[in-house]
Amino acid sequence: MFKNLSSELLGTSDIGKIISDKDFDKTESDDLIFREDHEKICLLIKSKTDEYCFTNLALIHLDGASAISKKKTAKTLPLQALHH
Repeated sequence: MFKNLSSELLGTSDIGKIISDKDFDKTESDDLIFREDHEKICLLIKSKTDEYCFTNLALIHLDGASAISKKKTAKTLPLQALHH
């Protein structure tokens, strides 16, 4: 709790790190992947507030209001939308 509060106050909660593929299953984005459509994670960047998950089918953004709150909003942008 204090770690999240201090990162929020210092402004470091938005600094992301690239997650290794062996740790994808430890992220929230992994639960949103459509495996039945053969969707696979290509790159995942995680900060204390957000997750940016680039898959072969879409960009998934888990948007957190702050590092203290556990509530997040999921936004998905299909790759077809990027080509138009």
